[in-house]
Amino acid sequence: MGRYKCAYNCENSSESDVKYFKFPLYNPKKLKKWLINMKWKDWTPSRFSALCINHFEEQCIDRTGKCVKLREDAVPTIFSSPGDVQKRMPSSNPRNKRYKPPDVKASKVIPAQSQTTTPATAKRRVQNKEPSQTEEEHAGDKDPKKSDDKWRIIVDEGLMKIDSFPHFFHGDYCVPRDILWAPDDNLSTDCEDHEKVIEVKEPWQWLGLDVRGPLPQTLNGHKYILTVTDYYSKWVEAVPMQSCLPPDVAKHIVDIIAHFGYPLRILSRLPHDIVHKINRELKDQLKVTVTLVVYHQQTGTLDLITQQLIDRMVSDLIEEHAADWDVYLPAKVFSLCFREHSKTKKRPFSVLCCKGLEPIQSPRELNYAYSKIRECAFVVK
Repeated sequence: MGRYKCAYNCENSSESDVKYFKFPLYNPKKLKKWLINMKWKDWTPSRFSALCINHFEEQCIDRTGKCVKLREDAVPTIFSSPGDVQKRMPSSNPRNKRYKPPDVKASKVIPAQSQTTTPATAKRRVQNKEPSQTEEEHAGDKDPKKSDDKWRIIVDEGLMKIDSFPHFFHGDYCVPRDILWAPDDNLSTDCEDHEKVIEVKEPWQWLGLDVRGPLPQTLNGHKYILTVTDYYSKWVEAVPMQSCLPPDVAKHIVDIIAHFGYPLRILSRLPHDIVHKINRELKDQLKVTVTLVVYHQQTGTLDLITQQLIDRMVSDLIEEHAADWDVYLPAKVFSLCFREHSKTKKRPFSVLCCKGLEPIQSPRELNYAYSKIRECAFVVK
């Protein structure tokens, strides 16, 4: 699959100079305003989701510097159907709801609202701007680098340089559901070479490992969250950590293996050197010779729905319980694992724990070399 430089199937897809802006995932209050204006139900943007500049009014855009950027209080208000609730449906065709540029006459879209702005729309815009000004005043008192409401998934910097990842794109407004994004080496789950595709067929075979942070430090000194996800059952393990050093990560992996047994392997997008050190710690602590954690760039994109659920959980925790989010974390994870997953239509607990599977107490052998696994694409069956 080739690389795309703009949104697929967008009116501006042929214009290379169209500017895109990522969703403010690290500012929950601001993100909420964006989503309210979009009027999509049951959808959470990922770190790859973006909106183009045409969704923002001119007063939201700062053109004074070398590059065009959004102002601190910028909120998107220009959408093709402001009066309709756009409910995200898996079977829907995004071409029916693609964005229409400002020069398209409003009468062609919503005849009843072609000449005037509805009171509800005007009121919404006022509500969006006034709280934003207050936020800007508070933000001026803080160092952005030290802001407590900012966190990220710790990944290898090389992943952020992959041009074909959809962080430049117009998000789900313009991208069809059947498009598969491939990294620079054309690795894709749609690969015709079946030898380069690994199927996830059973629970607790292939896991994904991520570290999120730094979060607001709790009274117990926790600043990070380690998450381990079973790609098949969607089961999530999440534990608070005081640091994201390899010994700390390895210690929690050992605890998880002691409870659930050995998986085939654990995929992670942490930096190469960190993955290497984690494996070294695991070999010392578990007294094994196999490499359990494998660096793989598909770690976060193999199960986007669960990743979004985890991101939402973390954002809610630090917003509602900034000082002691680590105390409430187990209950949040419990709720996540005992709720029906939108993809499988089953509870992760039922899939993983009610099948009568016994935990495997020794490392599992593979027919793939370490380098082979890194080259393969993963598909959940």
